[in-house]
Amino acid sequence: MAIYDEKPSALEAVGNGSWLYRFNIQECDPARGGGERIRPMWQCDEVTVWEPLTANKITGAVIASVCPVTHEQKLVNEYNAAQLGLIGGSVDSDEAREKIAAYRDFLMLRDSLKRQVDADFTEYGIV
Repeated sequence: MAIYDEKPSALEAVGNGSWLYRFNIQECDPARGGGERIRPMWQCDEVTVWEPLTANKITGAVIASVCPVTHEQKLVNEYNAAQLGLIGGSVDSDEAREKIAAYRDFLMLRDSLKRQVDADFTEYGIV
């Protein structure tokens, strides 16, 4: 997580052929000791990608930063095992349903991140 004094742009050239892509940009309201309010700050997640920029390249980097490939593979394997009834003894077991739900949640997160990247790229005129 990165923190900025001013709202950062979603996409910024670093100058060496790499770019920062920022996502989940949110205003945060830090307070000093005693509850004294200071000016708002911004927090976000960010990834570095190298040219040429494409929405697919950034989507892959964002997803990998949120869910490493090994974790994604684990979710897929557990989902498949649950669908085959190998977890909890049946597809209808609570344990199997948890594994199926975990993978479904990952797919929904992935879709949400992809839509965010696509929207940002449309805004910047990049395909």
